[in-house]
Formats: sequence, C-alpha cells, structure tokens
Amino acid sequence: MSGKIIINGNARAEADLIYATRDHIVSSNHLDPQIRKERTVTLITAAWRENEHSEDHIKKALYKIGIEPRFQGKYDQRVVNLSVYHALTDFQKKDPRLAQAYAQRDDLIADTRKVYLEKNGFYTQQMRRAFEHIKKFQSDASLARILKQAPQKGHRIPGRFRGMELLRDFLAEDLEDTVNRLVENDHRLTRLITDLDRQFREGVGLNYHPLWLELRARLERTLLNSSTVIIFGGHLEALHRSLNFFDLRAAFVEALRRGTTFITVSAGSLIMCERIIIYDDFANGREFQLFDRGFGMVRSLQIFPHCDDRIQVDDQNNLAYLAHRFGERKCVGLNEGSFLLLDQDEELSAQSMGKDDGVYVFDQSGRKVRYNFGEKLEL
Repeated sequence: MSGKIIINGNARAEADLIYATRDHIVSSNHLDPQIRKERTVTLITAAWRENEHSEDHIKKALYKIGIEPRFQGKYDQRVVNLSVYHALTDFQKKDPRLAQAYAQRDDLIADTRKVYLEKNGFYTQQMRRAFEHIKKFQSDASLARILKQAPQKGHRIPGRFRGMELLRDFLAEDLEDTVNRLVENDHRLTRLITDLDRQFREGVGLNYHPLWLELRARLERTLLNSSTVIIFGGHLEALHRSLNFFDLRAAFVEALRRGTTFITVSAGSLIMCERIIIYDDFANGREFQLFDRGFGMVRSLQIFPHCDDRIQVDDQNNLAYLAHRFGERKCVGLNEGSFLLLDQDEELSAQSMGKDDGVYVFDQSGRKVRYNFGEKLEL
C-alpha cells in the first residue's frame, strides 16, 4: 500500500481545492490504523511567507467536508500547519552566523541564475530567428519536423546546384544545435545548484546542527503523522527555500510510502517535479526557464501549471519546442479545473480526475492530447 498524489494547476480559491478533492481527504488508506482513524491534515503554506498561518478559511472548508476539529487548548490537532517557513525564520534568528552563510549561498545561486537567464534569453531568441529564416524558404515548415529530420543528401550530388536546400539544411542544423544548447544550459545550472547546496551543508555542518536537527525532527514527525498533506501555491522561492533548507524530501517519500495523500496546487505542484520549470511573466521575451531542483516526487512528468495562461497550447511549434527542451519527461499542462491523480499502489498510474477541465499532454511532434475525467494517461 502507498499514497497518492493529486496535482492541480491553479485553483481559483484555496477552498475550491478542498471541495474538489473531498473524497480523497475524508478517506484514508494509510498503513497506520491510528492515522487512518485520526485523518490528520497537514497544511503547507510556506509560500504565503509572513502570512503562513492565515489559514482559517482552509480549516473552515475542511470542517465543512467532514474533517472534525480536535482541540487541545486553543489549537486544533487534526488540521495542523507544518509551519516550515516560521521554522526557518526561527532558526535564522537563533543562529545569525549560519543564517548569513545561507544567505551567501542564496546570493551565489542568484548570480548564477542571472548568467543562466542571459544565455536562456539569447538562445531562445536565436532559435526563433533561425526558425523564421527557415520559413522564408519553406512556408509550411514545422519545428517538430525540423528537429526530427536528418540532413538531406540528394542536393549534395556533384554537378547539381541546389543551394536553397543546402541553406535550409544549415539553418535546420543551427536550430537543432541551439535547442541542444538550451538543454545543456539547464543541465549546467542543475549541476551547479546541486554542488553549491551540498558544499554549503557540508561546509557549515548543517546536518549535525542541534537546532536544525530538533526543528527537522518536529517537521518530519508532523509529516509522517499525516493522512493528507496539502501544499498550496504562492511565492515559489519561499516555499522551496523553506522545505529545501530542512531537507524534507526523504520525509515526503516515506510519508507517501506509508499511504499519505499529497494534494498540490500551482507552486506546490511545481516543487513535486524533478526540476522546477517556471514561466517568468515579467522577463523580457517571457520564456520558460529552469528555477531549481524539485523534490522529485513526480519523476516521469514535467508539470506546467497555469497551462492556458502561459503555454500557447494551440501553437504546435511552441509545444514541440517545449517537449524537445524538457523531453526527458512527459510534458503535462494543467489548468484551474485540471486534476491529475498519481496512484502508486502497485505500478505508477496517472488519471485525469477534473470534472471541469482535462489534463493536457504534449509531445515532440507538437501534438496535444486532452485526457478527460476518468481517462488514464499513457506513461
């Protein structure tokens, strides 16, 4: 027996997420009979930063669907907040020296990301220019065909002049090379962030720090005693930074193994992937970019929340580009009404469970497939 992951794109209101996943919250398949009986729900609202504990409206929604509160004093013990953002803040106040080292690590990653983004912007513009050049010679050209086809040989026969075909081949190879450079740029940033984080932890002895161990043990205990964990969206960096600082991936994995149900939305959905891919609404050119490593709870899929808002889903060339660039995993787009259920009881299965919208899968051909309620995705 193992848990489930329910991934939503961007619920309009937090309470809507609760109502849409009601059946999975009120019923528990946890290995521990006491946890099954208790049905404790843990909220992760670190993405709200200082407002992490402004969750009364969520508690009301949970009470409304049948999760009854169990108070000890003023605090409900059945619906709890992980409080990981405040745990990090508490740690930083009590050990300012180590907090400064963590801030330096963040600054190094931020500087690295600036260089990465410069290259990302340059290569994406170069790729789009190369494609426009090709379309001058071949108006019906598609990005998917260009990236898939091998250079033609017929126009290389001696005694024949087919300069147009030679130029088209050159531009196609240049376009493919540019996409490969984008992919390698993503890989390089991932490797560097991994090394920086590991060296920081080893350099300051974080994993042996008494206060860190104490706080992490509390966070881990809360997660492992949960029937349901709900991760809300908001400020992605605050959410990722808080969870990553306490190295909670192992606790996530163990909770899932024991039967905990994870429900995620927006930024909460992004951190479940192996890599966090974001769309910067405020960047010049507004391109997709790698943000950081995720928790790798969803390893075979690359999730794109806010699908209709941020992906040109009717542009086959754009879909083909994204699927080639992030092609190590199946690309899945989710909207406000999209819900993807990942069930790992025996073998991993993925099923669309949104009644108001489907789950969108796109591949390197630029083809988009919508999976409606109850339909299983091909993994």
